Amino acid sequence: MWNIFVVIALTAGGLSLSIASTVEAIPLSSQDAQQELLNRRVTDLEEALEQLRNEYGARLATIEAEIAQLRDVQLGTTPDVAVTAEEGAAEVVGETMSEEERAELERKLAELLGEGRPETTGAGGQGSNQGAGRRFQSQTRNLNQLNPEISVTGDMSAVFADRTGDEEINQFRFNEFEASFQAPLDPYSSAKFFVVQEEGEFKVEEAYIDYNTLPAGLGIKAGQLRLDWGKLNRYHHHSLPQADRPAVHLAIWGEEGLTGLGTSLSWIPPSFLGGYNEVIVQVVNDANEVSFSGQGFDQPVFLVHETNYFDLSDASYIEVGLSAATGISGLDRWRPGDATREQADFDGGLRTQVFGTDWNFNWAPPETSLYRGFELRGEFLWQRRATNQGIINSWGAYTYGVYKLNRRAFVGLRGDYTQLPMEPGKSLWGASPYFEWWQSEWARFRVQYSYGSRQLEIPEPEHKFYVQLTWALGPHKHEKY
Repeated sequence: MWNIFVVIALTAGGLSLSIASTVEAIPLSSQDAQQELLNRRVTDLEEALEQLRNEYGARLATIEAEIAQLRDVQLGTTPDVAVTAEEGAAEVVGETMSEEERAELERKLAELLGEGRPETTGAGGQGSNQGAGRRFQSQTRNLNQLNPEISVTGDMSAVFADRTGDEEINQFRFNEFEASFQAPLDPYSSAKFFVVQEEGEFKVEEAYIDYNTLPAGLGIKAGQLRLDWGKLNRYHHHSLPQADRPAVHLAIWGEEGLTGLGTSLSWIPPSFLGGYNEVIVQVVNDANEVSFSGQGFDQPVFLVHETNYFDLSDASYIEVGLSAATGISGLDRWRPGDATREQADFDGGLRTQVFGTDWNFNWAPPETSLYRGFELRGEFLWQRRATNQGIINSWGAYTYGVYKLNRRAFVGLRGDYTQLPMEPGKSLWGASPYFEWWQSEWARFRVQYSYGSRQLEIPEPEHKFYVQLTWALGPHKHEKY
């Protein structure tokens, strides 16, 4: 192919020299005759040059089309075998190219087709002259294209506290082993599966199909979901910004968070507040026994979440979200002093409503965003839970700030406060400074100290120290929601 460009360049150079020679050869005695002769000569040369351009342009277009076809066959995106396209290219090129040009093109085609495929052979097993240099490709689809993206994440901690008798502290523990499988199913949908091992048991944390290319900004998910409440409920344990979940999440949603089997409908409308808006509506089986009944689809949980995004400057933005969820309370026969709903019979007549707002401020100067940045994030939750003894109102909040010291090191502080829904009049507060260092994109080390004015179950203060190591294999590290 390079020979073609050389021919064009030499031809153009020859035309230029010819024009120059013509100009020098014209005598100066008759200006009109000279000008007419020169114009005619230039016109003839332009026509010849245009003819050359058309000829070589058509030839190049044909060659490029054949190369593109061969590349598609190589990738398995067309049903033809490579030899068919190669023979077609040879027929076209053979009519218009010299032997040297054809040899050069065949060499480049061989590079495109790749090495390692068997050449055609004759009956005796030896490569025949007719088949020499020609390679075949199977019509079978590349098996790697059928495989999902597979990732594995490990998360372990050493947890120390100023109390004994709790199997979760003063020892090493494997917080979570997670295997994830993700793949597009077709142009319209994709699927994700997250299987985790916790405390010696395997369970499906999330498994859903995602239709994210629907018209009008719509999207649908169906399967086992972590619900879109606020910011952190969507996070798996290994991707949490601290070593533990905020106290208000533990008090209202429990250790597992708000999850369920069901469906989710999202809509990205034309922006009406800020630069971006999203509305999510979710309906799932009631699997949460902390704030709801835990009775499954007979009494589903409904959730609505709305997000607003605002650009403040080239270096900063803020997100503000609103959330609401409702389900059956499960405390129709609850008695004051019952610490858990397991001591209350489910009757189905009373409901729990939870309302919340979340915020996320991010600052990162474009010129130094790899090395400097600051994030301030938090949530406020208010719960109204109906019982046979009346309405129990409780609220809580957390906020944390994290500063980027350099490309790998971060320092942060989280503050917690929550009232205890099952112990009216009781509350706790806490503070958790932490430091984390990213060895690479695949490995993270974190140390954290947490103080709590009391524990959720025990009215005693607590000092807790975490040393956490998280690592990941494969393309999925954790999703930023």
